[in-house]
Amino acid sequence: MKKSILALFIILVASVSQTLAVSAPDPSNIATGARPLGMGKAFVGLADDVGSISLNPAGIANPARWQLTTMSGKLLEDFNYLSVSGIYPTNYGNLGFSYVNSSISGALPTTIEAGSDPSNPIYTIDPSQSAMSYYNNLMIISYGTKLDRILGLPLLSELGKRVPWLNDLNFGLNFKLFSVSLTGDHITQGNAHGQEMDLGLQGKPLTWLSLGGNVQNALPASLGGKLHYDSGWEESYPAVLKLGLAANVLGPQNALRALGNHKLKFLTDLDYQIQSSTKIPTLFHLGLEWLPLDSIAIRCGLDQEMTGVGQTSNDFTTGVGLYYKDFRFDVAYHPFAGAPGISNYFFSLSYGITPLVEVEKIVATPDKLITSQLVIAINGTAVDPEISTIKINGVKMKLSGKSEFNLDFALNVGKNTIKIEGFNDSGRLIATKKLRLLRLINYPDVPKETWANEAINYIGTLGIIKGYPDGKFKPEGNITRAESAALLIRTKLGSEEKIPTPRVEIFKDVNFRHWAMKYINVASNSGIVRGYPNNTFKPSANISRAEGLAMIARFGGVKELPYGYEYSDVDARYWAAPIISGADKEGLLIHFKGKPLEPNKKLNRAEAVELLYRSKPVTNLIGELKNFDKY
Repeated sequence: MKKSILALFIILVASVSQTLAVSAPDPSNIATGARPLGMGKAFVGLADDVGSISLNPAGIANPARWQLTTMSGKLLEDFNYLSVSGIYPTNYGNLGFSYVNSSISGALPTTIEAGSDPSNPIYTIDPSQSAMSYYNNLMIISYGTKLDRILGLPLLSELGKRVPWLNDLNFGLNFKLFSVSLTGDHITQGNAHGQEMDLGLQGKPLTWLSLGGNVQNALPASLGGKLHYDSGWEESYPAVLKLGLAANVLGPQNALRALGNHKLKFLTDLDYQIQSSTKIPTLFHLGLEWLPLDSIAIRCGLDQEMTGVGQTSNDFTTGVGLYYKDFRFDVAYHPFAGAPGISNYFFSLSYGITPLVEVEKIVATPDKLITSQLVIAINGTAVDPEISTIKINGVKMKLSGKSEFNLDFALNVGKNTIKIEGFNDSGRLIATKKLRLLRLINYPDVPKETWANEAINYIGTLGIIKGYPDGKFKPEGNITRAESAALLIRTKLGSEEKIPTPRVEIFKDVNFRHWAMKYINVASNSGIVRGYPNNTFKPSANISRAEGLAMIARFGGVKELPYGYEYSDVDARYWAAPIISGADKEGLLIHFKGKPLEPNKKLNRAEAVELLYRSKPVTNLIGELKNFDKY
């Protein structure tokens, strides 16, 4: 009995989904790279290198340097697989690209021998038909970054405060373009094109544990997620939810146990087909990766696959990885129950996989530091004996006889990034460390024990309220109505260039010669400020607490609420009572809790800053300032 290798391949692929009539084969299901194949394709939770593209695109946010990998192998001894994938980090997230080619040519058509038993037919080569060829090309464009970069603010703000690791989630996206061709044996219109999309998440709830999820083929057929043949025939790509877990069982750090330099990872994944017209069981994947030395990895796994309707079998896989400097060579053996007795070996060669080790003992300055210091000391030791040169932000440093280095580094107000690199004698980069620091401005007349110190330092760093020429802030000084309007509009629009030139006089005491007219006009048109009944604004008048609170509450989108007598010295008939009640509920009045509000008292600069500091627009600006992942 002899069947064509092409027919056998199609049957094997179709058995994965059990929806042969409508499901299109995705070559990335096999072309995952030799490392994941050796671990039973359990990789969704780990996803720590360029191999993440095919199994969980969120993982491409992890590498800090560019990576490249290729994979080649034969399925069923005749079906060729080739892939090339790469990752390139940028300041806006990591970009990925992958090209996968699966093909077979010269497959001989068969026919059923006349007179053979229909229940056990005999297939013979049909010389009257031309040889068959098949290829399935896939191009993937990927993007991976921190999820809060996509959302534009810390994830689930309140929940993120209680569960900090949620603010460090990776997000990834694959956009996939398919090109398929089937020729020979009188086949016509065998070309097809299609597209699909994958969406992934990944996070580390514990230092030794990472979790991942990927919705593979998330684009519905109604939105274009399908393969369309020239003949008009269409096939869809089944949507699959892939969930994974990766645990560092052994390791010198960030692991459950330490055993010398041994590293052992345990991986498990599950695949759940989201929509299916037939009974598709959940498929499991298990994997182990053991590094007895930094130069070698030994792998094994279990890859569960469909072998019939509602039936599964377990494919036991093995693999080895060899590391040498920036290169890694991987080989995997992956049998398939649907094709017993046939060898299936896959090989990968990767570059940039070995992570850059951090320059150790940067003892004086931790990463993600918030400080008010003008100058910090950077002291360290180049532990790796290969390091002969240290550069700090590109400036070469001298190493002592003990490989130590030090530098007094002047910080700018706001965000600072310090890149420390270690090079060998030939100039090859072998170690790196990045320090991200936020320097807050401080004022000599606002010592640390001042009640509004934190608010004043953050507002000053953002440039919303500036100090005086002598360097002081003068927290007890009063603030005028014109100054209040100006600082709110500068905060709202972000730059002077966005503030339009005034064309009309809205208030009769604010004419075209007044320095704050453009701010007051914009604030009035935005509903942030209001004048008096006689159509005056009184720009030079010192603002009261109630007036300042009203401006800042409107600026922050605070809703007016029925007054609940939150403050003993404010009557329900007072003009600002609904604003005070809404601001109290929004948390703007934390400093005034438990004491009289004195709404008609003049608002000083420290109190104005405190109210601004609690408003939502400024809270978002401060959150962006403290988001070290965007440094």
